[in-house]
Amino acid sequence: MAAPSLQQSSFLLANLKADATTKPLPQRCQDLVKIIDDYPAKELHSIFPWLVESVFGSLDGIIAGWNLRLLHSRSNEYNIVMDFLNPSGPMMKLVYKLQAEEYKYEIPVNYLPGPVKACIQEGVLPDCPLFHNKLQ
Repeated sequence: MAAPSLQQSSFLLANLKADATTKPLPQRCQDLVKIIDDYPAKELHSIFPWLVESVFGSLDGIIAGWNLRLLHSRSNEYNIVMDFLNPSGPMMKLVYKLQAEEYKYEIPVNYLPGPVKACIQEGVLPDCPLFHNKLQ
């Protein structure tokens, strides 16, 4: 039998996946804010890769994500998403929460933004706290 934490994480992920197909974007953001605030990093760790892919889309293009390019700057959805993705918003709060526990995710260098990729390929660490002690 799986540990309760694993079961709870799986249940949380299953619920988020179901909500992604049934709830409107503003409601999903609101739910995610509550989840990020209420759950410990141990449980959030398992949903993070899914969350990144569901927001930004998959690298292979199969998952479109939240279609951020199609949001109009004067819409309510745009403001909600911008608040969610703001550097001091819930998404980055989740990143910092996971970093505090030293969770790591493997990301191929070629998936990183151009300037970051160039720095790494030249053997220079980007001047950003997100990369300190994270590159191997």
